[in-house]
Amino acid sequence: MTEPMSGAARNAKAAARAPSETLFINPASGLANDYLNLFNEVVMIIEQLPDMPELFEELLAWRPLSYQDYFARSTLAASGAALEYYERLEPAFRAEFESLVAELDRVAVGSVVSLRRIYKKAESEPAALSDACVRHGASLRALLARAAHLVTHRSASA
Repeated sequence: MTEPMSGAARNAKAAARAPSETLFINPASGLANDYLNLFNEVVMIIEQLPDMPELFEELLAWRPLSYQDYFARSTLAASGAALEYYERLEPAFRAEFESLVAELDRVAVGSVVSLRRIYKKAESEPAALSDACVRHGASLRALLARAAHLVTHRSASA
């Protein structure tokens, strides 16, 4: 009699069978690290904003996307596989990941709103913008480290 496989074991087995399609899906978690680039992008914009004010419009245009929406819009060849793996995740693990993504969304959107207010005063208080960008960037980087650890190791504790 065969024991039922966990979601991670099924994902690892599928990844072994189709390496070209699932190359960017981590077999330990069944998640694609590429999704985190959405948040890496906003962190880079925030951190560069004091020196590159032309990025302000790009910062204001940034919007969070769910994992599913991100890969539904993606042109990556393995986007379909990323969505299929996501549907097969264990519910508790998916809830943990989605909770962390919700926190990333909340902090990122809050950072954009806060920096928008500060940016309007930047000419009179340039140090305030720089300090705020450092704080917001560090806060997002800490959450991203947890998310990357979760994607890589199935554990959010870094």
